Amino acid sequence: MSIRGVAQLKGLTLRYCDLGGSSRGARQFIRENLVSWAEKNPQTQVETAIKRNKHPQLIGEYVWGEPKIVTVKNMSPEEILANAQRLRNSSGRKMTRLAEPVKSRTPSVQGVWDPTTPFQRLEFQVSTKLQTTSRVNMGGGTKHEASR
Repeated sequence: MSIRGVAQLKGLTLRYCDLGGSSRGARQFIRENLVSWAEKNPQTQVETAIKRNKHPQLIGEYVWGEPKIVTVKNMSPEEILANAQRLRNSSGRKMTRLAEPVKSRTPSVQGVWDPTTPFQRLEFQVSTKLQTTSRVNMGGGTKHEASR
């Protein structure tokens, strides 16, 4: 995800064990998918690290400084790829739950929408600098008249 054109995921680290069974999918992901994923995402620094006797983890490092850690224990390479995409597409910010619904101090000028409101046939004219006049009929289509 990018905010104002700046990619939020700075780095992605895959920690895995070179012997453990829970890292089988991570080792296969490194052999098959990691290089192509890194080429498709050049804005992200991709690293791998061997941590013996530990379950595999994907660690996303963000511009905001907060890392997100996803355990990918016993996952297939496709599931690890989906988690890498999810980390890439997130902003890195913590999710905050609002305690109560958002209420406005000023009510809408237009009023509350009611689907049973009958529309009247309103017509008005719009003119532009090109001397064209459009008549808009709210009940039907638009009629264009050119005046020269």
